Amino acid sequence: MRKLLSMSLIFALVIVLLSACGGGSKSEGKLEPLGKDEQVKIKVMFWDSNYFFQEYGNMFATQFPNVEIEVVNMQSIYSEDSTDTMEERFNKFIETNKPDVLLLQPDQYEKFAQDGKLLALDSVIEQDKFDLEGIHPAILKLLREQGGGKLYGLTTDFSSAALFYNVDLFKKYGVDLPRDSMSWEEIFDLAKRFPTDGDKDKRIYGLTTDTYMTLDNLIQTIGSAQDLRILNGDASDLNINTDSWKKVFQSTVDAAKSGALYVPSEADRNFNFSTMEDMFKQNLFIMGRSAMSFKYSYEVQQIIQAKEQLKNVTPVNWGIVTAPVDPNNRNQSSYFSLGNTFAVSANAGSPRAAWEFVKYINSDAFAKLKSKSSYGNLMSRTAYNADKDGRSMEPFYKLEPKANTNNEYMKAPTSFFGTFSTIVKDEVDAVMTDKKSVDEAVKEIQQKGQAELLKAKEAAKQEAAKKESPSPAASESASASAANP
Repeated sequence: MRKLLSMSLIFALVIVLLSACGGGSKSEGKLEPLGKDEQVKIKVMFWDSNYFFQEYGNMFATQFPNVEIEVVNMQSIYSEDSTDTMEERFNKFIETNKPDVLLLQPDQYEKFAQDGKLLALDSVIEQDKFDLEGIHPAILKLLREQGGGKLYGLTTDFSSAALFYNVDLFKKYGVDLPRDSMSWEEIFDLAKRFPTDGDKDKRIYGLTTDTYMTLDNLIQTIGSAQDLRILNGDASDLNINTDSWKKVFQSTVDAAKSGALYVPSEADRNFNFSTMEDMFKQNLFIMGRSAMSFKYSYEVQQIIQAKEQLKNVTPVNWGIVTAPVDPNNRNQSSYFSLGNTFAVSANAGSPRAAWEFVKYINSDAFAKLKSKSSYGNLMSRTAYNADKDGRSMEPFYKLEPKANTNNEYMKAPTSFFGTFSTIVKDEVDAVMTDKKSVDEAVKEIQQKGQAELLKAKEAAKQEAAKKESPSPAASESASASAANP
């Protein structure tokens, strides 16, 4: 009995000593502070080194001059000529570069958290008494849900869409103003209450979209509000020949054919602007020719700039309500996207230095500084989303963000999407010119798209086999070596 007791005490002591080593348990996130003169180097994932230091690095260096940051450029993930899926490219990038701080999209964040590749932050947040108050609660909730109840990362900002409207046009035509949480079909009905006659280059429209959005893009955007997927869960099959997708196609095409909805054609979409004034003049909402427009948060700054630069144009008297919603779920938005979500790798060489970076750029002090120069994106600490042009920005984050961990685009070969976009565009054009019905077009998209998906997957499989098999020269060399030991 004494021997057993003695062994238990020794075992307990060993556990305590092990826990004390290396700044505490990494899995629980308890970390020793950095030494005053301790020189540390960390690797941080980002799109571009210069942009990183402009946005984060230079300000962080003023607080932590002893922490050197090496930026590992993510452009190689997207510029690489490969048949690999985005998920495969991303994973290879992580394995090769071994960053201490990871920049993750929602589906990547969830997967890495589930696989134990990220440092849980709850304990170190409590240890450091880091203040989460002021961060949009829905953002923290979303990050915790994706982290299986734990917090593994933080995001400094987010982007969101809203429905912009022209107050004066609504008054002129006696139409009720739009309200929060309208569905797309309700917005189309509202748009149809405005005149549809007049010269194409001078008339007003009930509804317009962002300048860069084509009609086929809009159809997919509307589908996303209702959680409709183009591909199934593992991206093995197309999932577009459904009643739900057909309904979205039909209502959008009907709105466009009625003249209430304006989406620029290829001929109308001119991006060769010589001046900012030229760009603003192509924006029908800014020019007062659109009663409503679905746009993202960066549009606010464009409206303000146009007001300053277009001297002979009456500034639009605008308002905003929340983005369109799924009629079966009016309290959440599908158009709310987290910005740069940074997480600490579970294998970070210096997890404390990596956490200090994540902590600083998500602090109240940092948000206060960045809010003075932000363009487009909104701060996660919403107190710093000041009114713009006398309008509250709350409609951009009034709805709870919908957890959208759809990773269909990560799982399919990247070569598929360009071809698929062309198929959708051609079929939508055929419907708009009355050459096909919606049913016929959707069926064609399903069949052609499925064939292209299988073709892309087969090409990716063959490419992978080439990489795994030795080259002919290497095979001959191996055979010669075997024959002549």
